[in-house]
Amino acid sequence: MKLYTELAEYYFTIEEASRKFSEEILFLRDNFKRHKIQTVLDVGCGTGEHVKELQGMGFKVLGVDASKRMLEIAKTRFPHCYYEYGRMESYLLKEPVDAVVCLYGTFNYLLNDDDVGNFLRNCHKNLKQAGLLVLEIWNADPIHKIKRKPITTVSNVKQGSVSIRRNRGFRLTRADDIAIVEVNYVYNLDKKDLKDKHTMRVFHFPQIRSFLDDYKFDLMHLYGNYDGEKYLKTGARMLIVAKKRS
Repeated sequence: MKLYTELAEYYFTIEEASRKFSEEILFLRDNFKRHKIQTVLDVGCGTGEHVKELQGMGFKVLGVDASKRMLEIAKTRFPHCYYEYGRMESYLLKEPVDAVVCLYGTFNYLLNDDDVGNFLRNCHKNLKQAGLLVLEIWNADPIHKIKRKPITTVSNVKQGSVSIRRNRGFRLTRADDIAIVEVNYVYNLDKKDLKDKHTMRVFHFPQIRSFLDDYKFDLMHLYGNYDGEKYLKTGARMLIVAKKRS
């Protein structure tokens, strides 16, 4: 996936165009303070921006990612922070932490039930007693309704002297209990064009609730975004806050 390799140095600039990074950080900070969180594992940390901001607020954070190129950039930009290479479905800490977070579309790369189970089982092992799990997950309901969307321009950004236009479309390729979406991107970087395809799984909330219960997590909060607004079936994402159960 070229977004995490050839385009890694532009990754955060590209993603930030459609997000509110400051709201994400405040959401995490407020939840961490409410639950007396001190140590955090960021799974799928990308180029390290969340790790850097949370560490600056006094939390002890480790970022883990499966893209070596993304980690190279994170370590170069924020050398005072801590990062390790690891795959989300198999990564285990030496010592458990107070909270595990998995943001953006990272969770949606778990394409089958075994991968989801391995990830949640490891989250349970990586957390201290009553530890907190924060997941951002793409919602299947609106995608099932739309099924296909042609490639259109979704953002225009600039990093240094490089202008980047992001074009995106998708199609639902499997629509049973395991809903698979092929997301196609075309990136226009000045005179260079890059095509990029991501195969991802989207989830209905009852599925996520069942997974959490199966792997010993109690759902505490379900939001539709980082503003803390109510989750809607028609919304693009679900934001989960769960607690480890004994």
